[in-house]
Amino acid sequence: MKKNRLSFAIRTEDDGFSAQCIEFPGIITQADTEPKLREMIDDAVSGYFEAFPEEKDRLEKIKKGKIIEVAI
Repeated sequence: MKKNRLSFAIRTEDDGFSAQCIEFPGIITQADTEPKLREMIDDAVSGYFEAFPEEKDRLEKIKKGKIIEVAI
């Protein structure tokens, strides 16, 4: 089975790092270190889709659609 991929914006904060999902802005987390941030991202994604299982359908539609990048 093909796995879907999510994109995250990683920011350096005063007390560590934060990450916010591009496709699902409600998936956001933080950690003291980058390796710990990866763990927290996995946990946040699992928790989000456990709480909102219907969002997996939206993910399928996003990934089947066309993505256009725009410079700002």
